[in-house]
Amino acid sequence: MEKMWNLTVDQWASVLGSDENPAEVAHGLEQAGRFVPWSQVLVQETADCVTTVDLGSGRGEHSAVLARAGRETTLVDWSEDNLSFSRGMFDALGLQGRFCHADITKPLPFDDHSIDAVFSCGVFEYFTKEQIDRILAEAFRVARKRVIVMVPNARSLAYRIGKWHMEKTGAWVWGGEEPSHSLRAPFRKAGASSVREYSVGTKHSLIFLTMRGGGRVARLLTRVLRLTDHPEPSRLRQGYLLTIGEQSKTE
Repeated sequence: MEKMWNLTVDQWASVLGSDENPAEVAHGLEQAGRFVPWSQVLVQETADCVTTVDLGSGRGEHSAVLARAGRETTLVDWSEDNLSFSRGMFDALGLQGRFCHADITKPLPFDDHSIDAVFSCGVFEYFTKEQIDRILAEAFRVARKRVIVMVPNARSLAYRIGKWHMEKTGAWVWGGEEPSHSLRAPFRKAGASSVREYSVGTKHSLIFLTMRGGGRVARLLTRVLRLTDHPEPSRLRQGYLLTIGEQSKTE
């Protein structure tokens, strides 16, 4: 396995930045429903929750979707630029949220079992096994009901082939991320009473097929396999890996 490495705070802000501004992203979420399938999964999996914490929130779209669904959201990120973007997007949507500047590899600034659901999307792939254990231990300390994590799926052919090609051609900008086959073991180690795991977003994962002819292959697969942007579990374990751990009963 290649040595794990991460981008700097400034590099992350640059990679996640785009020609869009917070108001444009807000419009996409509000008017066009432009959000990824696992945002819908988060809404479903937190239906019994009031409060959520987003670890490594990036631009904040996932938390914005949850806030629109009635959750009280807290966004945690180590980049002030990312949090500033999120604040602008929340303001444009007329949403309330809490924005916390913190390093998730260190103790989180929340009381024990004070948040219904703690989640993270596209973050754990940048950490070592030891760091993942520490982050999950903190997540389960804070969570009252469950912890939800989405990471790149090591079984996803489109992702693996596309990542390999982009790295070979120098087009990969997402740091030294390492996909996972499963996070069941670290979830259990962190204290989950039960763990569910499945894949989502097969169609979305086809965006990694950026090589010559990749677009035609993606369109063919979408048509033949009848892929849609639905939040249901994917067939053949393709797409992205989603792990959901229930909290042990707390007083």
